[in-house]
Amino acid sequence: MRTIRFRNERREKILGLLLSRRRVSVQELSKQLRVTGATIRADLEALTQENKVIRTFGGALAPQRDSQPEVPMDVRLKAQVPEKQAIGRMAASLVQDGMVVALDASTTSLAVAHFLRNRRRLTVVTNSIAVASHLLDAPGVNVVMPGGTLRHESSSLVGPEALKFLSKLEVELTLMGVHSVHLERGLGEVNQAETEIKKALAGVSRRVVVLADATKWNRVSVAYFWPLDKVDTIISEGQIAPRIKAGLKEQGTKLLLAQ
Repeated sequence: MRTIRFRNERREKILGLLLSRRRVSVQELSKQLRVTGATIRADLEALTQENKVIRTFGGALAPQRDSQPEVPMDVRLKAQVPEKQAIGRMAASLVQDGMVVALDASTTSLAVAHFLRNRRRLTVVTNSIAVASHLLDAPGVNVVMPGGTLRHESSSLVGPEALKFLSKLEVELTLMGVHSVHLERGLGEVNQAETEIKKALAGVSRRVVVLADATKWNRVSVAYFWPLDKVDTIISEGQIAPRIKAGLKEQGTKLLLAQ
C-alpha cells in the first residue's frame, strides 16, 4: 500500500508540473522526482490511458483545455445519420472485390460496412466489434481482428496486443473516421488508445481515406496523429469553405463530396 501511495503521489506531481508548464520531458521528471526513466515512462503511459496527459517522444503534454470530450458511441450513432450514410456509400464505392481494406471503430466506418455486405473475396481488417458483427453474415467478406483490450466506449479492441498485430499487416486501403480534420495539424482524435490504433492502420496502408462530415473541420482535438499530406482522399459532405478546398489541394489531398 505504501508503494501505491508513493506512486500516486508521484503521478500527482507530474500532473502538477504539466499544469504549470504544459510540457515536460522524461529526463527532467526523472531528475526532479529522483526515480528512473523507466519509472517515469510507466507513469506517463498510465496517465495517458486515463486521458490525463498526451504522450510525446521523450515526454508528455498537458491536454488542451478547450478540447472536446469524447461523445459516447450510442449518441454518435444517432448524430448526422443521413450524412454518414452518404459518406459510407461513396467510401464503399472505392472498395473493389478481392481487396484487403481496413475499417476503424468509428460510426462512419460502421456506415461503410453496411454497403460492403454483398462484396466477394473481400478482406476487412478492423478493431471494431460493431463492424465485425455487422459483417458476421456476409459470406463474401473475411473479417480479420486483432487481440487486445475491449474498450466499451467505442466497442473496439485497443492496446499493445492490437498494435503489435496490426503492425505486421499490409492493407490496400484504410477507411477511417476522425474527431477532427485540421489543415495544419492533420487528423485529430480525443482518446489516446483509439489514436494509436488509427495511426497504426494508416501506417500499414497504401492509401488512407478519411471519412469526415461537415462537423469535423477544424475542431480542437486532444492529439493529432496523421498529416494531411499523407492522406489520399477525404470524403465529406455539405458546404466546404474555399479556404479548406485550397489548403487540401495544396497538400495533394483529394476531396470528394457525398450527396
